[in-house]
Amino acid sequence: MTDGVFTGAVPRESVANADLPPQRIPAMTLALPLRRSLSRALPLAAVAGALLLAGPATGSASAATKHAPCPTTGKTLAKDVFPNVRVWRQGTTLKACTREPGQRRYVRTLGVWTSGTKIAIGDGNVAWTSTGQTDGGELVDAIATVDVRKGKRWFSTARAALTPDAATPLTDDRVLRLITTYTGTAWVTARGVVNLAARRLDPDAVADDGGTPPPFHQGSRFFLGDAGPSGAAAAAKGIRLTVGGEHDDCGGSDEFKVLVPAIGGQPELGFVYDTRDAVADPDICR
Repeated sequence: MTDGVFTGAVPRESVANADLPPQRIPAMTLALPLRRSLSRALPLAAVAGALLLAGPATGSASAATKHAPCPTTGKTLAKDVFPNVRVWRQGTTLKACTREPGQRRYVRTLGVWTSGTKIAIGDGNVAWTSTGQTDGGELVDAIATVDVRKGKRWFSTARAALTPDAATPLTDDRVLRLITTYTGTAWVTARGVVNLAARRLDPDAVADDGGTPPPFHQGSRFFLGDAGPSGAAAAAKGIRLTVGGEHDDCGGSDEFKVLVPAIGGQPELGFVYDTRDAVADPDICR
């Protein structure tokens, strides 16, 4: 979450007869070439002097533009690199900024910060929680993810737990851990529910593969397991988002996977939720 310099050479006087053999000429004409050379040299000197006084050329296509850095005010809550992202709070307002070297900055207002807010950064995206209360006074978390550069909020939910319960699949909960990349956000709740929100729904990801039932899902949000309250901490510690696949500098495919440790009698799960074409390196593959 990149000054122009004058390079034009001052033209030198062409000496067309430099290689001709010396000739005998009347003495009265010897001073004429000298006066001619001097009269031509004066305008050239004046041009060179004017260029020096003018300084470096402006308006050049290669001129570097100075861009403002990300703000340093407020209290920093999280930072990341490649690209550079900073998340901070200004009072109770949560903000984020990204800026790559030589490029303009992008500042976004995310929402309300609370003392229970959790933040995750990955690939220029920020996921965060906002804590509220139910009618009964119970604390619950809402979740959102935004692409900071594009300013696009591509996921949000007011209920943190998705379970394969036909009657009430979405329920309130608190978030124990949150992780994100530009393709997905995953989290574990205090009750041990493990969920994933994919940025896009990959039809192959939800297909029945080799007799293995696909994870329960609603749209692009997936239920990946339930560790229970006693196993929630272990699940939160072990959950990861990875990138694999078969590719080289000239292309191939990237596989985006969520890894869930063995929980609640369920073996370790590696779920490929998205597959994308790898970008070829133009400097190597032409």
